[in-house]
Amino acid sequence: MIKRSFSTQESLARYWAMQAVELCDSIDGADFEEQKQAVLESVKELEKARRVVLIGAADCGKDALLAGMVGCPVMARVAMPHHYLRWRYLNTDGDAEHSRFVDADNLCGLEVVNTRDCSLPEVAEAVAPLLPGADAVVAVVNATAPENSPVWDMLANLPEEGGPACVLALTQVEKLDAAHAATLSDAVREICAQRVGRVLPLYQVDVNNATLTADFGSKVVAAMEKSSGGLRALIREVMRRGSDLLYKQGSVLKARDAVARTNSGFLQGVDQEIDNFQTRQIEGGRNCMLNYAAAAQRSMSKLTQHLRRHLGWFLSPVVLIRLESYGAACENLYYRLVLDDIDHQQEELDKQFVVSCTGHWRSVRPRVMQALHFEIGDFPAAALEQDLEQLRQRLQTSLYEPFREMKLRSLYGSLFKRQVDWMRFMIYSICTAIVLAGVLGFLAQDGVALILLGVAAALWLLGSVLHILVMRKLCFIVRTSAEDMRKCLLKYMERIVHDIIVSRVAAYRRLYTGPRTEVEENEKKLVPLQQRQSEIFRQLRSSVPRV
Repeated sequence: MIKRSFSTQESLARYWAMQAVELCDSIDGADFEEQKQAVLESVKELEKARRVVLIGAADCGKDALLAGMVGCPVMARVAMPHHYLRWRYLNTDGDAEHSRFVDADNLCGLEVVNTRDCSLPEVAEAVAPLLPGADAVVAVVNATAPENSPVWDMLANLPEEGGPACVLALTQVEKLDAAHAATLSDAVREICAQRVGRVLPLYQVDVNNATLTADFGSKVVAAMEKSSGGLRALIREVMRRGSDLLYKQGSVLKARDAVARTNSGFLQGVDQEIDNFQTRQIEGGRNCMLNYAAAAQRSMSKLTQHLRRHLGWFLSPVVLIRLESYGAACENLYYRLVLDDIDHQQEELDKQFVVSCTGHWRSVRPRVMQALHFEIGDFPAAALEQDLEQLRQRLQTSLYEPFREMKLRSLYGSLFKRQVDWMRFMIYSICTAIVLAGVLGFLAQDGVALILLGVAAALWLLGSVLHILVMRKLCFIVRTSAEDMRKCLLKYMERIVHDIIVSRVAAYRRLYTGPRTEVEENEKKLVPLQQRQSEIFRQLRSSVPRV
């Protein structure tokens, strides 16, 4: 039965060749592009469908032969809609007009093209372009009139070298007498030699015998594989190009193995220096936390000045309106003041950190060149400063947590709102006295009106004095929250400062990624890569079918 041969070897060769291609991505810094493209091209060629074309005259038995070769009787009963019909298992190129699909697994990766009467000029013209690109051409010759078969002229146009494998199928031999049938094969070979210029493999096939037609399909496959463009040759080409790629990968890995054997302990010494630097930074973290926590008290004086300025010295409706919503504004202002203070401190510390890192980098640079022959270049201050800026932003986000825990917004809000009632009463009383004074003055009760105006003035003076006293008390109460905020900040800063110091040193450590990758990654990955390359090479060579 006809089927795609060497399917197991083909799958293995394609798989291990692609493994070799994927291995290129694991070997950083090496150029395998030329060899990799060669492997991909050979794999693409291997994945193409194999094509078998049946040609012959009308009523020579092509349909029955094709159905027997594939093992699908229904194929012999399908009408030919065009000059040719492609029988396939899957549609891989979108050509549904000339194609029919059958549930025959042996057609997976293979197509069989059936043709109409090739003695018709229009059919021969339409089929001719299919033949040079075919893997096999089965010329079906009617045994009752072999010299009149149209296949001879079509086969004569095909090259002997590099062309498709050509096989002759003699059909309807059962219609001849025994004597004629015995000499038929020699006669047809002679015709073939005269008309085509060479003798082709010839088989007598009874298209009504399923066993014989299935056996003939196997012989067609064997003829395909003997040709120069057979699947065996394509698999060998995949193996050859994959081996070229693997040879180059092996040479690169061997060179890197020599580099990895140098004194990799040098970078461990640099890491130890950075670890010591981090330890000193952490030891100084306590003073940093105290300075950060002290920002709560330093910022409180600015907050109370803001309160005095915005709440004023005199009782007024504006003050009353502000008090009703001033809790959230006061808490937000305090947060911004503390944040600005701490951010300023952190910025100064980061500048000092950059200066320290610059000095260490300059001391390490000549040592790296001497030990590893690797030039790390000038200190990349911009990259480090960018990381430090991100750390400061993270610090700003973390700083709101103690304010949330202290619940200053609700504390300040309730404190200010408690003053609203008496201020509203005083302002309403003053306004009432002024309004009554105006009414009485209009009614010519000037004396009483003046008295009411005096009462309004006295109430305003009294309210202003009370306002000053209350504001002093409010500022005092607000100031007392600074100590609690300092303690809360100190508790949170212990974790935050430690994380910042470690992250800051880690950002500096990352600047040594180049030389560290050059040595450490080679040490860790080189042996697995060498083992992987050797295994792929062994499996790829073993996937090639035996001769």
